[in-house]
Amino acid sequence: MPLLNKFIDLNWQATIALLALGFSIWQGWQIRRHNKLSVRPHLTQRTYREAEKGFYTLELINNGIGPALIEEFIVKVDGKLISEQGPEAIEKGLETIFKGLEYKSDQGHLGKDYSMAAKEKITIVAIQFLKQPFPSLEFMNEAIKRTSLDIDYKSFYKEPFHFHFPT
Repeated sequence: MPLLNKFIDLNWQATIALLALGFSIWQGWQIRRHNKLSVRPHLTQRTYREAEKGFYTLELINNGIGPALIEEFIVKVDGKLISEQGPEAIEKGLETIFKGLEYKSDQGHLGKDYSMAAKEKITIVAIQFLKQPFPSLEFMNEAIKRTSLDIDYKSFYKEPFHFHFPT
């Protein structure tokens, strides 16, 4: 009987040890999951317009709680990739869309490996038309439909994300 009691004690101790190990693994998984969520970026856009003044702007905002590590920034017009890099890509797109119209503009760009901080806001394009009559709202909506901006980015945990404009 004493041998049986020792065997039962050892099994009981092994069971407790295995339960403790299982709980520790589960707890570690939960902590990692929480940590991933605590640094998750989320890029979104904000558009602003004063059509009666001929002014339009597109801002990119990281309203997540972690930085967005930029992988790729792609501008297309009419489905065709704009080969220029940096702000020149947006400038080239504007020239294609608004050919023959007088405007001034400011362009922004996010290069590869740029780390966009949480709550950071960047103006992608601000355009001011110079001569009246300013383009109509319908014209501007059609211009937006002709364009696309795609940004691939990741979190510090290397989780991939994608932003597309227009949504």
